[in-house]
Amino acid sequence: MLVKAERVAATVILGVHGRKRAGPGESFWQYRPYSFGDSTQRIDWRRSALSDRVFIRESEWEAANTLWVWTSASPRMNFKSTGLAETKAERAQLLALAMASLAIRAHERIGGLGSDRQAGYGKSALYRCAEWLVSNRPDTLPKPLRLQRQSAAVLISDFLDDLSDIQTALKPLAEAGIQGHLVQIADPIEESFPFEGRIEFAGLDGPLKYLAPKSQSLKSAYDEKYRAHHDNLRTLARQLGWSIMRHRTDQPVNRALMALHQQVSGGFMRKGSSVA
Repeated sequence: MLVKAERVAATVILGVHGRKRAGPGESFWQYRPYSFGDSTQRIDWRRSALSDRVFIRESEWEAANTLWVWTSASPRMNFKSTGLAETKAERAQLLALAMASLAIRAHERIGGLGSDRQAGYGKSALYRCAEWLVSNRPDTLPKPLRLQRQSAAVLISDFLDDLSDIQTALKPLAEAGIQGHLVQIADPIEESFPFEGRIEFAGLDGPLKYLAPKSQSLKSAYDEKYRAHHDNLRTLARQLGWSIMRHRTDQPVNRALMALHQQVSGGFMRKGSSVA
């Protein structure tokens, strides 16, 4: 999984998170006139030679963020359509690890949201994230935690939980100043509902079973409920100031990673955006 995540991450162009103001960093920000107290080592002699004034070269402030990743461990995530290579859980873990790999390459901290391990740098932190994501975790939504304000969180799930439970879990994170990004994973069958005839449906997260004599008669009501739930989830994300995107397991993972990376990278400049 880690090797595959690294390969997917390598397809995305990286950029350091600039803060659009002067500070420690490597990228040029601006020239300003030399003033009392400035170190002479900061003088840009080439720029100063073009004028009758002495100029200081300032860099753009680049600060390390912390990226927290979380994927649902619900039994529902173990579903996959016939012919697909990955379950929803496997695709979610791959996307989370690829995003964490990008953060590591950008010299940022990463951690598992809900893990008892602190966020860290480098490959060791990536290994800890991978180990935690595939561990036998509770199938509950993430608990409110005390996180640094300079943090972003990527939460990947089918988000088919009760909307009030989702709101209860996410609201404290948003109120703590965390920039959140939701990725709703879906299997193609969940969106198309291609069933016909006599079919027994069984829940993956409980003993629920239902025998439908004519399953095609359920499609209209199912589609309406499914769309309404997603629309309500989008509304909740907008209210929290978070981004949200959908991703199907039959679509290329690198396309989803590119869109997610753009959302996270721009999260400090825009809120409440969404990607279909």
